[in-house]
Amino acid sequence: MTDNRPQPVDGAPDVAAILEQLRAAVRAQHEARRQIGDDTLHRALQRSLDDLEITRVVSAHWPLIGRTLPQKVMALINKIVRRYLRWYINPIVEQQNAFNDAAARTLRLLAEAYQELAHQVAEQQETETQTRNKGNETQCDNGVNERAPEEHSAAEIDPASAPNHADLMAQVRERAASEPPARFIELELLDALNHAQSRQTVTAHWTLTGRTVAEKVIALHNRVVRQYLRWLINPIVEQQNAANEALTAALRALIRVDAASRAEIAAFRASRPAVRR
Repeated sequence: MTDNRPQPVDGAPDVAAILEQLRAAVRAQHEARRQIGDDTLHRALQRSLDDLEITRVVSAHWPLIGRTLPQKVMALINKIVRRYLRWYINPIVEQQNAFNDAAARTLRLLAEAYQELAHQVAEQQETETQTRNKGNETQCDNGVNERAPEEHSAAEIDPASAPNHADLMAQVRERAASEPPARFIELELLDALNHAQSRQTVTAHWTLTGRTVAEKVIALHNRVVRQYLRWLINPIVEQQNAANEALTAALRALIRVDAASRAEIAAFRASRPAVRR
């Protein structure tokens, strides 16, 4: 079987074979990184998001059952007490669920932002590798079959080869029409963070009042009961508020890291044309 590839001239190395080896090595590295990310980090992140989706809803009404007769009697009493305290417990649970929902939405947006950043970094690395390979090919071509300087200058200053302004604008409009709608995930993250921060504080002492005499009597009774149960409910609410505040602070720090990474990628993209010049 004959080899149709151009043979090295005057003992020069086979540039095409070397470039092909470099491309194969780069492709293998990219594929290894992609598989590692997909198989470990992406799966672990998706598992965490699934667990978060399953556990983010807090319920105050779980099953109360018993096997023996005394256990069934106690379960019945607990059900009655729990139903009686629904006016007190349910609003606290609803406030916590509202914060959990906002925090989970922020974390999902952060996960999407990290995946988007990973794709941008991979594209930048691939573009940089392709640019480097094209530069190597150009240098090799110039070394083997160098073009005359006057040919370069003639091609560079040929006005017929340059498109006019109308053609350029038509190409820009055509490309813009085919592009997907832009998504400003930074703004979505800030909005989600503000939404979570506005719901991070859970309170066990909202206003209890009524319009009619009966409603006012019930409200007074509930205020007395709530005052008595402060020893039980307030420490729970305070601990949960501390956890909510810490989670919001962590989300704020992660969003700052995300913004810094995006700014770094944008600065790198902006500096590339200046470097090529």
